[in-house]
Amino acid sequence: DHVLAALRRVILAEATASAAPEPTIDELYRFPLLVNDEALTAEAVSVLGEVLGPDKVGQIPPSMGSEDFGHLPQAIDVPGVFWFFGGLTDEVVDGDEPVPSIHSSLFAPVIEPTLSTGVRAAYAMLSHRLQPRA
Repeated sequence: DHVLAALRRVILAEATASAAPEPTIDELYRFPLLVNDEALTAEAVSVLGEVLGPDKVGQIPPSMGSEDFGHLPQAIDVPGVFWFFGGLTDEVVDGDEPVPSIHSSLFAPVIEPTLSTGVRAAYAMLSHRLQPRA
């Protein structure tokens, strides 16, 4: 309750400070299933394979977990693809400790080449999707 009250104060203060309309705040306690769109996933694998190399791109099996990304495609009624890309050292991945997930405080990707790879991947997908279609 304390954290929710603080979040409401901050959100309302930010809206007031920027002269934005008062926001609607919906509290979420569960997330929709995150299911990648099959056609868009195939397209992403193809485009990213061309840019990064086919040996660097693949699909992982579905897994259980909690991820709020599923709200975005659902909210704006578009297909979505949630993708991971590497960023941890071989020592971390191959070590004795569990590999930290993206929501872990222990998740610490190596800045380079992770950042450059992410930018290249995002640009490739955006520019591909913005090309006129026949």
